Amino acid sequence: MVTKGITYQNPQEYLYLDQKRKLGLVKRIRKQINKFDIKPEDLDFSTS
Repeated sequence: MVTKGITYQNPQEYLYLDQKRKLGLVKRIRKQINKFDIKPEDLDFSTS
């Protein structure tokens, strides 16, 4: 890190199981959003 001038990135194996599961879920959802070309206006979320 010092010699290459890169920042430290925490490896995922140190995360708790629920944190790992959440990261995997987010990764799958992002992949499906890109696959189906879903736009935010397609989801039509309403906040009230």
